Amino acid sequence: MRRPALLLGAGAVLVVVLALLVVLLVTRDDGGDRTTTPAPTAAASSPPAAELTTVLSSTFDEGDEGWAPLGDGVEVAAAQDVTRDGAGSLLVSGRTEAWHGAAVDLSGSVARGQVHAVSAWVRLGEGAPDADVQLTLERDPGSEDPLYLHVARGTASAGDWVELTGAAEVPEGDGEWRLYVETTASTADLRVDDVAVRRPTPEVQTDVPALKDATEVPLGVAVGPQDLTGRPAELLLRHFDQVTPENAMKPVTVQPAEGEFDFGPMDEVLDFAAEHGLTVHGHTLVWHRSTPEWFFQAPDGRPLTGSPEDRSLVLDRLRAHTRAVADHLAERYGDANPVRSWDVVNEALDPEEADGLRHSRWYEVLGPDYVAEAFRVAREELGPDAVLYLNDYDTDAPDRRRGLVRLVMDLQAAGAPVDAVGHQMHVDLDTDVDRVATTLDAVAALGLRQAVTELDVAISGRDEQLDSTPPDRLEAQRGQVQELASAFAARDLAFVGVWGLYDTRSWLRAWPQERPFEAPLLFDDELQAKPAFQGFLDGIAAG
Repeated sequence: MRRPALLLGAGAVLVVVLALLVVLLVTRDDGGDRTTTPAPTAAASSPPAAELTTVLSSTFDEGDEGWAPLGDGVEVAAAQDVTRDGAGSLLVSGRTEAWHGAAVDLSGSVARGQVHAVSAWVRLGEGAPDADVQLTLERDPGSEDPLYLHVARGTASAGDWVELTGAAEVPEGDGEWRLYVETTASTADLRVDDVAVRRPTPEVQTDVPALKDATEVPLGVAVGPQDLTGRPAELLLRHFDQVTPENAMKPVTVQPAEGEFDFGPMDEVLDFAAEHGLTVHGHTLVWHRSTPEWFFQAPDGRPLTGSPEDRSLVLDRLRAHTRAVADHLAERYGDANPVRSWDVVNEALDPEEADGLRHSRWYEVLGPDYVAEAFRVAREELGPDAVLYLNDYDTDAPDRRRGLVRLVMDLQAAGAPVDAVGHQMHVDLDTDVDRVATTLDAVAALGLRQAVTELDVAISGRDEQLDSTPPDRLEAQRGQVQELASAFAARDLAFVGVWGLYDTRSWLRAWPQERPFEAPLLFDDELQAKPAFQGFLDGIAAG
């Protein structure tokens, strides 16, 4: 007999107090069958909504977002053909056992001894009969003594999405945690969308200086919807005066199908900015990722080529997309439009290519002058006052610096209206700050404005997976941030942007592998100032 640790129906509401939380420990043997063990009970209550912080938000608009197969033969992939909301969902196929599914690491996100609210939308593959699906929190997967907390269960169908909601207290003690979706009996394909995990957060510190007051230029931060309410919003408004929508303005979000626009996610961020007097840096128009597949397909579905007709079609689509965005901003905000600047072309460089440009689908259809064409379209549609950026990563590397300078000079010679260069600045503890300074000076010599657009400082290597957050690395991070901030302050930057509000929200937790204890930002998982916070202040003062 199987009994769930906690079962809440799809209509359960997590912002009210739960009368009782019953937790049952369940074990799985090597064959995948489960048997129940005696169950302790514990009283727990869901915290007020204003005190909840989202520590995981998976929309699958940008790929699998760190979710991995659970079980031999299982495959997971982001898909755009069936979605609940937005541009993507997660397809889980190849399941041959009920417990087979998709899992995501939560080790660096959960707080021991606290109640976590979990939700997800699920449906079954086409043609599958209705079946029960559930969300499970698991401690120490693969160990001899794992712990399973079945957080939520509901009946899913192939015809519509069902929301699973529940809550569970994560017990004290060490161990790795993950969340996964499974069934109770069916082996049908699963589709998953809009997964969220939330937990209580301490109060925002008011006894530390406000970062934005320490700089003479706007201080920006990348945000998603989960950052716009409760204590994350308090933290945001205290320390930053500019925002960059992390995903909400990307083409795949705004126009997932040709002619079908969804401005909702963008409006949510921009409305918040307008209400609170924040400026917005738009991200992005042209990128080799986050552009929907239809952009490079003919009406009959064939892949577009570099023919004159196909080239004209892609330019028309880019112009129509940009015009629709501009018209929407003008209609909704008028003269109070908070969007002052745009990443027009993102990540165009590739020093491995002979011409130094990434040979993306944009390049394949439009040719090497696609960058100049994108800037011309942006100026025509966004108007003369928008500041237009060429944005790229690793610009401190000598080969990429040379490629950047050459591209900017080519754009200037072609009369392309590029106003500024954005340096993403995804760096680590080994980054040579002198090389960063050299790049900033090289771009300044070209007469362009420039900004740091996506700053984070990783404390681990790309092939390294920490099992904790070492204090010595946080102290080293402080020194690195101080040197960087000093270099920024000594130069005329348009703004400095940080890529994430606090460590839990960093993309580096899931790239290029699961790194649950990566901590690249200025605030920790509890929204508290880190040594890097003070390093930033000290660097600004020294610069």
